[in-house]
Amino acid sequence: ANGSMKRDAWTEGFDDVIFALDFPESQVDSPSQPDLLPGGGVHIPDTNLRATITEALGKSPNAPITVEDMEKLGPHFEVENKGIRDLTGLQFATNVIELDVDDNPISDLSPIAGLINLRDLGFANTPISDLSPLSGLINMEQLWFNSANVSDFSPLSRLINMKLIHACCNPVSDLSPLARLTKLEHLYLPGSDISDLTPLAGLTNLKELYLHHQDILSDISPLAGLTGLERLNLEDNSISDLSPLAGLTNLKWLNLVVNDISDISPLASLTNLTWLKVGENIGEDNSISDLSPLARLTGLEELYLPECGISDISPLAGLIRLERLSLDDNNISDLSPLARLTNLKWLEVSRNNISDFSPLVGLRENINLIWYDNPGFPKGGPKIEGPWLWVALPNTRLSSDTDLLAEASGGAVTETEIATHGAIVGQSVGDSVWTAYNLPPTGRDNLSHMLEDSIYKDTVHPNPGAALYGSVSLYSPREQNTTMYVGGDDGVKVWLNGTLIYGLRGVGVEDYGDFFPVTLQQGKNVLLIAVYTWGNGFFGFEPGTEYVLAMDVGYTVSKTPIHLGDTFTLNIRAENISNLAGWQFDIVFDPAALEAVDINEGDFLKMDGETTFFQGGSIDNAAGKITQLSAARLSTQGVTGTGTLLQVRFKAKSIGETQLSLQHSEFGAPTGDIIPTGTHEIYLTVEERLLTGDVNRDGRVSIVDLILIAQQLGQSVPANSPVDLNRDGVVSILDIVLAARKIGSTITPAAPAMEAEWIDPATIEAWIAQARLEDDGSLAFKQGIEILERLLASLVPEETALLHNYPNPFNPETWIPYQLAESAEVTLTIYDMNGQLIRRLAVGHQAAGMYQSRSRAVYWDGRNQLGESVASGLYFYMLTAGEFSATRRMVILK
Repeated sequence: ANGSMKRDAWTEGFDDVIFALDFPESQVDSPSQPDLLPGGGVHIPDTNLRATITEALGKSPNAPITVEDMEKLGPHFEVENKGIRDLTGLQFATNVIELDVDDNPISDLSPIAGLINLRDLGFANTPISDLSPLSGLINMEQLWFNSANVSDFSPLSRLINMKLIHACCNPVSDLSPLARLTKLEHLYLPGSDISDLTPLAGLTNLKELYLHHQDILSDISPLAGLTGLERLNLEDNSISDLSPLAGLTNLKWLNLVVNDISDISPLASLTNLTWLKVGENIGEDNSISDLSPLARLTGLEELYLPECGISDISPLAGLIRLERLSLDDNNISDLSPLARLTNLKWLEVSRNNISDFSPLVGLRENINLIWYDNPGFPKGGPKIEGPWLWVALPNTRLSSDTDLLAEASGGAVTETEIATHGAIVGQSVGDSVWTAYNLPPTGRDNLSHMLEDSIYKDTVHPNPGAALYGSVSLYSPREQNTTMYVGGDDGVKVWLNGTLIYGLRGVGVEDYGDFFPVTLQQGKNVLLIAVYTWGNGFFGFEPGTEYVLAMDVGYTVSKTPIHLGDTFTLNIRAENISNLAGWQFDIVFDPAALEAVDINEGDFLKMDGETTFFQGGSIDNAAGKITQLSAARLSTQGVTGTGTLLQVRFKAKSIGETQLSLQHSEFGAPTGDIIPTGTHEIYLTVEERLLTGDVNRDGRVSIVDLILIAQQLGQSVPANSPVDLNRDGVVSILDIVLAARKIGSTITPAAPAMEAEWIDPATIEAWIAQARLEDDGSLAFKQGIEILERLLASLVPEETALLHNYPNPFNPETWIPYQLAESAEVTLTIYDMNGQLIRRLAVGHQAAGMYQSRSRAVYWDGRNQLGESVASGLYFYMLTAGEFSATRRMVILK
């Protein structure tokens, strides 16, 4: 009545206050508005929720939503990952039976407290901690709230119709509220803080129970009466006594890995088990010495016994239904008990003490065998380090039946093509290109390390995950029947000379993990592999296999990008070569695109001061050929490493991509032996002619180019420097004048403020003064000075003004832009809503001009005169500049 407002009411509506300040022309709903608007409309304050409901109802964005409309929603309504914070309005969705609000920043379920028809509700990955709004939803049958923030299950105690609760990774420790939920069939509570299972003792209808990753759980005796259980996950706990499980004879699936178990005799009665995992114990004595209790579990199809200290596997001899068996990292030496397990499709016996694998002879053809790190595993030869050519295909996973190269390139490139002919440096596969890098020969993550130092070196995410193809060419002196070795923990595919020789398999190793016979043909052999970028990969052949990697011929250009009319130098280089004594080749190019100017020998063969015999060949620009190029080192010793063989200067004649190739190429060693090399195609792209004065090469001449020229005034520069427009070798005012002349009509009084702020008007005035002193009366000077004068006019505003701060609202800092029509002393003062002084910023004397960018605007860090951070709220800022004064408002929102 007296016009005052209570503090709670003010803070409750603060979001709307901010909105009104930023968008005064918009209508803002009052926070105290009832659920029903005048005319029967439903109040839905969350714009993202409203948009989702509008779309579901097929209504236009601004159409009112009535109670009757809300009743049309259902029976299933999903608003997953929509950025919704407030569910207000959903209380009228009374016919929704299944509601999914996963992955939204929702913290309050109160609006749905009355939806008694709900039977299925999901709110996973939300900050919800309070379940009390659900206490009356007695028809609820399924709840899904993984990774929420719930610690108290009490509100669920009345939901006696509940059949499923999926609540992974919540900080709950007390399960007593679940004791009355006797209809529960599926309970998932991994990653919680549970130690007492007593409340579960009466839930005899449970079929699935997941209690893994509790850490402190050791006593499972309350589970003894849950005879209906079919799946039980107790991984990663502190369990040592399995006797409570002896009566759970309906169990089909049981995970006990990472506990403190040594006695598995209680499992002998679980004859319905088809899947079992035990091992990787956490105690000091992690051995399970006696496997005899497993002998009766003849229905097992999958059995995993890693790191159990096992030496005797004879009790497994009768488990003939086994299809997958893991015995890795044990003390096994005798595999004969496995000889009759003819249904095995996958067997892991790596990291044991096995020398004799002959008992598996009858199984080898039908199983994927992982058996590395055993005395009987053959030793492979050196790893192929490369350089390989690599191409990564982001957001893809390896596939056993999909040609990902063809998929990424739209059919322009195929796996078979690359596996037959090899890859080419710089050639595209979709948005990716083949790039050369060496593969480290060791390391659990050798692929990741290679990529982080190369392809992903400058990316925000060092390894986003991708299918990765690698290509390398090997030269064999003769046909060789040999053995290839591979390793990789996330799947490997291998092609040799166009044929897939190793399908998609992962062997989880830090070295070679598998091997198979191959034939290397005499001469060139192309190897293509496919792996995943996370993890590792290793490739090689048996010891004694003779081959050499193809020498790489690379290239660099003296300038990039290349523009029409440019003259540039192509450097042809030997890369990672060994013992090179000489070379010869011809160069073929498109005469319509390029013109050869001259040729010079590189310095690679001249290493260590040696002389060479060089023949510069013959240029035929009409045919597009340079023939009879060669060089020989006049020494008995060759050179090793990387360096330039030849430099060819070209002029660009037309735009677009053009190809050069080396033909009739030979590279030789001092012994007269030929050094093998791969294919040598070079791709260059010629762009549109560069504008004279376009120093930064953004396609136009602007004030930025003038600044770049001015930065080198008075300096001597190399020939063809973009800042030396008159090509006299020295940067002078004439170069600025010539560039300004090219700006022409692009600089007007309405020139972009961002460009204008790059330079001070005083600098332009100095340029004009200097240009007038050196004016020789030419048209170039006349036009250049006119443009500089127009530019100066564009930098000085017609009137002084205080502009909107940015960002607004802000936390904790903001920038306050302004403009000055004339030089003045500038002060900025900040007040709160009550007019109390918060901060005075003495900016000082400022020249006329624009002060709008962050580097020139006034900066406020959100602190008062004492250096203290100010509270959220409305503030006013006043600019004083000479006789000018103006005030605006801004909002801090924390």
